[in-house]
Amino acid sequence: MLALLILGALVLIALVWGGVRLLLAGRQLDDVTPAGSTRIPVAPAGSVAAKVDRRLQQTRAALETLVMPEVEREELHPSPGAFRDRAQTYIVLGTGLLGLAACLVIGILLLV
Repeated sequence: MLALLILGALVLIALVWGGVRLLLAGRQLDDVTPAGSTRIPVAPAGSVAAKVDRRLQQTRAALETLVMPEVEREELHPSPGAFRDRAQTYIVLGTGLLGLAACLVIGILLLV
């Protein structure tokens, strides 16, 4: 029982940490982009959004290289629409991770 609680706490910490970082990144990109603008937001250097952008781009390139090894690394770019709407994507994913964390807390409380 103790091992399950420790494992649940570690998963909970990971979900909350990832969710909060994604929410912060989405908010930073929303703050940079004026309302109604169709331009692609640029994350300020050193911000959470820039770090999340860089890590997700690295993960995407690694995954697509595994799935499609014949594609060159220079060809692996997201579409302009996906890149423009990434703030909303970060917010939705962050909220989803925080929702999973809340479900995990409820599950742990029901077990105890």
